[in-house]
Amino acid sequence: MRGGNMSQESYKSQSLDSQIDLRYIFRTLKKNAVFILMCVCLTGMFSYVILDHSLKDTYTVSVNLCVIPRDNTSEKLAETNIENALERSVNVLNSDTMRDQIMKASGSSRVKGNLSASVVADTNIIRMSASGTNAESAYKLLKGALQQYPELSDYFESGYVLQPLSSISANNVQKTEKATLRYSLLLILLVLAGGIGATVCLCIFTDKIHSMEQAKRLLDIPMIGSLDYVKKKSGQKALLISDQDTDHVYEEAVDRIVTSIRSEMSAEGYKTLMVGSIKENDGKSTVTANIALNLARRGKKVVLVDCDMRHPSLAKIFDATVDPKEQFSEYLLGKCELDQVLKQTEVQAHPMDCIWQKKAVAKPYRLLGSERFISLINQLKEQFDYVVMDTPPLELIRDAEIISETADAMLMVMRQDEVHAVAVNDTVDLLEENGVTVIGGVLNMTKGERDTSKDRDGYRKYYNENAKIENAGE
Repeated sequence: MRGGNMSQESYKSQSLDSQIDLRYIFRTLKKNAVFILMCVCLTGMFSYVILDHSLKDTYTVSVNLCVIPRDNTSEKLAETNIENALERSVNVLNSDTMRDQIMKASGSSRVKGNLSASVVADTNIIRMSASGTNAESAYKLLKGALQQYPELSDYFESGYVLQPLSSISANNVQKTEKATLRYSLLLILLVLAGGIGATVCLCIFTDKIHSMEQAKRLLDIPMIGSLDYVKKKSGQKALLISDQDTDHVYEEAVDRIVTSIRSEMSAEGYKTLMVGSIKENDGKSTVTANIALNLARRGKKVVLVDCDMRHPSLAKIFDATVDPKEQFSEYLLGKCELDQVLKQTEVQAHPMDCIWQKKAVAKPYRLLGSERFISLINQLKEQFDYVVMDTPPLELIRDAEIISETADAMLMVMRQDEVHAVAVNDTVDLLEENGVTVIGGVLNMTKGERDTSKDRDGYRKYYNENAKIENAGE
């Protein structure tokens, strides 16, 4: 075990110590853009319908009241006293007592609309306004207030009176249209900002492996390389280094990874290598195939074994024709012999042996845990320099754990942005408890990693130029 167990919180706190990965944030936003936009659109539609149904146009009418003293004594005209009179008058006009007086006079059980009063700045004028869902209710409310406020004279500041500066008129009623669109747009912006903000926060606090730098910091295994995401060309069935259409930079990356694998395995005298991943669709089988191809290209005796019997894919990757009676599961069931399942293929004039599995098998752990499987691996170790095994995902399936009992070393393939560091480290601990040495990890299908290395740009230029020369020579 290369490191102690670390909790999810520990990974998150470590992530904050590093610079925020803007490329990862951009990739995640791009990946979730459809979902965020869908939420925004749904919010806009539903909010508009609901607000349009619930909101009403508002009608408002106002009148100005002047606070004046009953006499012109200097004491009454003092600024402080007038301010006190204004404040007290506003409080009375906005009070429940005022509304109760209006209801009592009108004989209704409730006041329809809103009544408010406020002081006009730097004056002794109070603006009283009434609003309602229609012009009639607003007009009647303000008219009732003007008729009833003298009844509350005992509550006003003594020595002062409220004098209307003008009469109210139905022509003065102002209509304010409901702001359905404005509120809907506001909600849309809030949802959009919330979606982007939540995504950014998740990117900052996540322990998903999204870069080589982060992987080296969080994982308990050494990272021996990364493989860029390469889109297959038209007509290309699989991304194999034996295919002349495969990007030369990808070939070089595979070559560097295999060099590291050989160095680790040779130092310990290991011969069997299992290649696994935490989850499905991490590109594990393609990486396994290319490792075997690279070893064969180096002149090594290599056998490639498809141990992923739940989802076998190596035969499809190599476009191999497999007799159902001569697939791996048939051998493990004792229905055929090794020479029948061991198929040889040429890799650029270099031979490589393969054991294919064509069809999925139910409960394959029964076959992989048999003595016949263990005996086969031991026999292959004697005949070949390297036994490379493609294994099922390790997260949920016990098959890989059983296979690990026959393997000397293991290579962990992780797809960028998909695997949590805590899951990788827990799996590594389990494998090492079974006696398997996890020699390293490969970050697969990376985007944005290539531009960070000038050396890699150099490799690309070198290989592309050589490819042109080779094509010209042909």
